[in-house]
Amino acid sequence: MSAPATAPVLAVYVPHLRQGGGELSMLRLAAGLARRDLPVDLVVHTLHGAELAPPPGLGLVQLGHASTLGSVRALSRWLCTRRPRWLLSAFPHTNVAAVAALALAARQGVVCRSVLSEHAPLSLQIRRQGTWRYRVLPPLVRWAYPRADAVVAVSEGVRRDLLHLVGAGLQARLHTIANPVLDAAPGADDHLATPPHPWLLEPSLRVVLSVSRLSPEKDIPMLLQAFAQLHRQRPQTRLLIAGDGPERAALQAAVDALGLGAVAQLAGRVQSPQGWMRRAAVLALASQYEGFGNVLVEALASGCAVVATDCPVGPREILDGGRWGTLVPVGNAAMMAAALQAAVDQPGAPAGAVSHAGQFTDAAACSAYLRLLDSLAPC
Repeated sequence: MSAPATAPVLAVYVPHLRQGGGELSMLRLAAGLARRDLPVDLVVHTLHGAELAPPPGLGLVQLGHASTLGSVRALSRWLCTRRPRWLLSAFPHTNVAAVAALALAARQGVVCRSVLSEHAPLSLQIRRQGTWRYRVLPPLVRWAYPRADAVVAVSEGVRRDLLHLVGAGLQARLHTIANPVLDAAPGADDHLATPPHPWLLEPSLRVVLSVSRLSPEKDIPMLLQAFAQLHRQRPQTRLLIAGDGPERAALQAAVDALGLGAVAQLAGRVQSPQGWMRRAAVLALASQYEGFGNVLVEALASGCAVVATDCPVGPREILDGGRWGTLVPVGNAAMMAAALQAAVDQPGAPAGAVSHAGQFTDAAACSAYLRLLDSLAPC
């Protein structure tokens, strides 16, 4: 186990550095708080298989266990040694582990305030996943979350879902803080470089862009079906799917099976997705569920039109019920195709969308978390 020489004030605990919206948000938050002169340690199970680089300016701790259960005692020992003032964790299994580790450390006299963060509608995750790891969560969450000093939901939908799952007793310590998505207010970023993909540089083409982890809940197969319908009506359209994940091989097979190999590409990870969004005709989100939807904010900030499924808790809030983008039913390829056609015919986000996206900055999220941390009883 590694640890920095200076004791941290805040420990940010995530299980791994996977390329996911929740992980990216936690890293952005940790880095933003560190820039405000708050000593921050990033605590992970292990860096094995990491897809993201830890931000500079943070202490880095590896607990040395791949599993969450195996990390509980390691985290407790580290808490006893380093004694941070606050422990901020993310994701349900990790949140339960954090509360258990703090309970063990408290026996050794450690006093550390705990903040748990939830990034997706947990009850829906439990139903969709169906594995034993998720089936055991409800009683564990009902035990752990009320024992935390505060619980943060990234959207009002996630907040309502937690109250339904855990009970009204959680309400007093439950807060809603949106994800940090933008480095600065829209228009202030200077990193939106010209994207290298030739489709985005060809004025005669209309590019439908998807930016997401290639995992089942993102429902990229439905988007492929919708694009196949769109392309028959608008041959000048192209589909770029930016991101990576466990479904990549299956999605490539689906592209080939639909005969879209010449007009749809899996582009892999993109370093600066907003640069791609600035030149795309429309950003498409086909998810079956979300917790927030960071890419929607990035697209609006880039002036890109948005079409998203009206899935639980994320897009409807960000798009204000359809004011800033088009919402379509989950799993409906025909309606997705029709909405995409309307967007490529008249590309561009609605007037005011860029300004609307400006509320979701790193600075706003860091300020909200700092107010929450300062409000907790001092150690």
